[in-house]
Amino acid sequence: MNPLYEWLYENYAKPQLADRQLSSVYQLQRQEWQTTAEQLPRRERLLSEDLMATLKNDWGIISFACGVRFGLRLAADLFGQEEL
Repeated sequence: MNPLYEWLYENYAKPQLADRQLSSVYQLQRQEWQTTAEQLPRRERLLSEDLMATLKNDWGIISFACGVRFGLRLAADLFGQEEL
C-alpha cells in the first residue's frame, strides 16, 4: 500500500470515521459484540478486541485508498488527462 494513502487516512479520514458517526446498524452490532466479548475469558476477549481493531483499521485504510484512486481516475477523465 502506498504510504501516502496510509498517512492521509490516519491524519484526515480516520478522525472523521468515529463510531458515533456510523450507522445505527453498526452501533447495534458493535454493542452486541461488546456484550458477548465481555463474557469471554480475558485472553480471548483481548484477542477479539485486537482482531476487531485490526480489521477496522485495515479495511478503513484499504477503502480510503480505493476512494483516492477512484477520485484520481475520475479527475483524470474530467480534465482529459492520462493520469494525475
